[in-house]
Amino acid sequence: MFSPAFKPDWPAAAELGRQLRFVDPVALMHLSRGLTFNPLRSAEVLDDVLVHFNETSGYVAEVETWVRAGGLQAGACPAYPGGRIIADVREAANAEGKTAHTAAILKEAREAGVAPAVFLSMVSPLLDVAMRVELPMRAILHGNPALACTYTLYLHTLLTSEGEAYLYYGITKRGWNIRFHEHTRAAVATASKRLFARTLNALIDARIAERTGRADDRPKLAGLITTICATGSLAGKRMTRRRLWSRNIASRPNIPSVST
Repeated sequence: MFSPAFKPDWPAAAELGRQLRFVDPVALMHLSRGLTFNPLRSAEVLDDVLVHFNETSGYVAEVETWVRAGGLQAGACPAYPGGRIIADVREAANAEGKTAHTAAILKEAREAGVAPAVFLSMVSPLLDVAMRVELPMRAILHGNPALACTYTLYLHTLLTSEGEAYLYYGITKRGWNIRFHEHTRAAVATASKRLFARTLNALIDARIAERTGRADDRPKLAGLITTICATGSLAGKRMTRRRLWSRNIASRPNIPSVST
């Protein structure tokens, strides 16, 4: 389902961070670890588009100031007038395997008041379905505490050809994508009894059947969205309760982006 992941280069990320105005490449590398995305090049194009957007709006600097003041401890994240700001970063490869990175600023009027986000958008080469990782913009800006040894609260949304969406919440300290690959292996390589893995397996299998010309009436995987909902430290008791609560899967149509 995925191409080989980019190997983290933490010293290079730290060095690049000293050159970029807004983006912390170490944080971006941490939250995108396990993806095919090159976080160093992605950080460069992301920082460039944020700098240009800030020149006319001043908004990114306002959010960065809020981050340095303590983030949520200092109150709600500043909202952009007229809509939510999303920085959409895309990585695409040609037939020769060469990659290109682009970034654009989007404004979602329907999500006015929602905290800004960074989208990492890609396409599965095997399944030919769109995939997206949604990151809180605040988490990849300079001024945050280090993310190493912290927890990540994440949400996977499986979109189907029938217009449904299956949700899975989880929390981990090992890296959200490590857990997702474990789910994927459980779904594809073993007869997992877990509902999420069984659902993922059925959707992938039906999509592969469609791609190979085999008749299959089951719903097919049409897209995958992973949303990083929160990062940081959690008290042990609260974390345990969230783990028990979050491991449910439900069907729900029309899933909006929910990064905060």
